[in-house]
Amino acid sequence: MDPDKSSVRRAVRLRRASVTPSVRAERDRAIRERLASVVTEGMVVCAFVPDDDEAGGPDLPEALTRAGAQVLLPVSPVVGPLGWAAYAGPEDLGPGRFGIPVPSAPPGGPDRIAEADLVLVPSVAVDRRGNRLGRGGGYYDRSLALARPHTRLLAVLDPEDVLDHVPAEAHDLPVHGVITPGGVLAF
Repeated sequence: MDPDKSSVRRAVRLRRASVTPSVRAERDRAIRERLASVVTEGMVVCAFVPDDDEAGGPDLPEALTRAGAQVLLPVSPVVGPLGWAAYAGPEDLGPGRFGIPVPSAPPGGPDRIAEADLVLVPSVAVDRRGNRLGRGGGYYDRSLALARPHTRLLAVLDPEDVLDHVPAEAHDLPVHGVITPGGVLAF
């Protein structure tokens, strides 16, 4: 019997909590280095500011900027797809909905994701077919549907969060690959 989404989320959260701060820091640094090889000068990247236990670390948007990207960060509405605001540096971030850091610039609409060449997608887990398990709010599934068809969608994860199977429903949109400390795994 397949585990349900809540069971997978719980198991991954427990596993993430066991990662020591020094290991987390090393993994985050490696992920940012891998991203520097994917990002090109002038590329538009929809990214996010990872939580303490999420892969990539809070310096992720700044690393993308140093690599030459124009970075857009999500702004969560009450309902519906995400808005996107230009990242202007870590000092410009303030708390948004759910305590998620957001830029001070007013967000553009959800269709701003169509500007992106690359979308980095926060994920709890992804399977080897690209099925992604998020936190359960549906914000990213509604938002990814607005990206251009050729836009690359990459989840940012630790290697142990790439699973053989993730429960998926018809509305769950897959990603094209995963970036881990070891590199990019394309599906």
